[in-house]
Amino acid sequence: MSTTIKQIAVFSNTGSKRFVPFKDGLNIITGDSKTGKSALIEIIDYCLFSSRSSIPVGKIIDFAELFVVVYKVNDFFIVIGRPAPNTGNMRSAYLKIETDYKTIEDIKYDYFNDISLKPIKNDVQNDFEELLGLSLKKLESEYESFGKLSIRDTVSFLFQHQNLIASKHALFYRFDDLVKRKRVIQALPVLLGVADSKYYQLVKLIKETERKIKAEEKILERIKEKSTKQADNIRDQIQIYYTMLDLTLEEGLSLRELRKIGLNLPTPPKILTDQTKSYTKLTQLENEREVLYVEKNEIENAISSLLSNSDDSLDYAKHLRQTKAKQNYNTSKNELSCPLCDNSVSHINENINKLNDSKNKLIEELTKVNTFSKDSTQIIEKFKLEKKAITSKVKSISKSIEILTKENIDIEKIKGKRESIIHQKGVLETTIKHLLESNDLSKFTSDLVALKKELNSYNKQLLKYKDLKLFKSETELFIKTQMDRIASQLDFEEELKPIDFQFNIDNFNFYHKHKSDKIRLDEMGSGANWLACHLSLFLSFLHLSCSNPKSIIPSFLMIDQPSQVYFPRTAKKNELNDSEDKEKYDENIKQVVNIFKVLNDEIELIYKNTKIKPQIIVLEHAKEKDFDEFIIKDWIKSEGDGLI
Repeated sequence: MSTTIKQIAVFSNTGSKRFVPFKDGLNIITGDSKTGKSALIEIIDYCLFSSRSSIPVGKIIDFAELFVVVYKVNDFFIVIGRPAPNTGNMRSAYLKIETDYKTIEDIKYDYFNDISLKPIKNDVQNDFEELLGLSLKKLESEYESFGKLSIRDTVSFLFQHQNLIASKHALFYRFDDLVKRKRVIQALPVLLGVADSKYYQLVKLIKETERKIKAEEKILERIKEKSTKQADNIRDQIQIYYTMLDLTLEEGLSLRELRKIGLNLPTPPKILTDQTKSYTKLTQLENEREVLYVEKNEIENAISSLLSNSDDSLDYAKHLRQTKAKQNYNTSKNELSCPLCDNSVSHINENINKLNDSKNKLIEELTKVNTFSKDSTQIIEKFKLEKKAITSKVKSISKSIEILTKENIDIEKIKGKRESIIHQKGVLETTIKHLLESNDLSKFTSDLVALKKELNSYNKQLLKYKDLKLFKSETELFIKTQMDRIASQLDFEEELKPIDFQFNIDNFNFYHKHKSDKIRLDEMGSGANWLACHLSLFLSFLHLSCSNPKSIIPSFLMIDQPSQVYFPRTAKKNELNDSEDKEKYDENIKQVVNIFKVLNDEIELIYKNTKIKPQIIVLEHAKEKDFDEFIIKDWIKSEGDGLI
């Protein structure tokens, strides 16, 4: 894109006008000091929406009501009018697009009567930037955000002020502000049209996806490591279980095989079943004794009630039914089995059924006790006989339990072993269940596959953009080649040749490589060298910008008094008295003429290579007849010339 300046106009509040027209190519404005030449840079900067005005206070500010710059953008024109700072409206501006320059070539103050004055921020400036093709809402690097990109990020490439053009301390306008410097450096690919907002969005998505992939891969690695450790843990747990059962676990089993064994643990072997027969018999006797204890307790309660001549014998019978319901042994199951080996114990079931029948008959008889409430002697005697029989049975069973316990001295060990086996089986099953849940690689693997698919899609979309690493290497080579070529045509010290300038676009550091030394700008020793560095670098950037069709950096460069290196006091030969000074003047004027020649030749070369004719505006107090065709203004103070 080509963006140049067609004219600058300054209006007073009465409509009086001062203006300077420009053309493509080389434009030279010469004249005496204090005629307003340098103010032209500040006016253009002001009409590129600078947040503050640096237009010199004095005649210009006293005169001005409105500053106007007409920009030519390809085949149309943008009129920007900005009220002077002293109007109180410097935060607003006018903007209008024209396609026919003739309608604004002699622009009048009342032209703005039909245009709305709008806020610069988020309005006029946005419209201007979008017309230039700049629409990046947010500039981000990998580590920080720089906010919205704006036309203000291009001005460092456009202006070489009087105190900057030959400075040994700085190259770029506004780079004393480190934040602005970082913004410009980060924005260069966008400003040159190599990248756009979608590019940075893709870069961000790629980096985020790559981080997610790394995180998923680390999780998978940890799970695999954990699986190895847990395989050892599972093996140890199964081995403990097998040891309890006097079994041996096979060596070299995989995690999958260990899982299978853990989920299908072997049943206790026959020897343990034989050992548990004693335990089963003992349990049977204890249950029978418990039933007898219950019957004995019921009989004792009945005898006690009868002896007290209670009139509530029916209620007592009801109470016996309730007692029956509350007995502490369970006969609801159809069949009882061993809790360890799960074998049926039929003889216990038969005994319990017999006891239940006896008890039920007893309770039925007791419910009739109210009919014998006057004479219960026979019933009491019967109960006593039954109690005696039960007591005898309890003693017999207890004796059997005592004998069985003595004969089986390992019974407690069997109980403990059974409990340990059950506990170990539970621990093992829980461990394996946790392993199956936490080590499910399928979920993480599927997530990883999806992320890699996303990353591949983003990378494919990124292919339509130039790789920024390639952009860096190509751009640095381009700038170096142009700088070396241009500087070789300028006044650069012989003892520092051959010229080998280096410019790093990652940090905008500049140096001259000479005899394996890196010579910084401030070490180059003369104003002519510093001037050659500035001119060669900025002409190279102008060439670079025009070489990129999508670049939004305006294709003009303003240089203020490059001749000051050669004429520190005056640029007029007739003001010199000493013959030596006059001779030196002649030599210096040759160098100034050469600067103009290099500038013009570079414009023609850029036009030849890119089909875009850039604009260079030189504000100069020295002039030469050889370049009269490029002089658009010659302000002689004694004749009343000047901007104002």
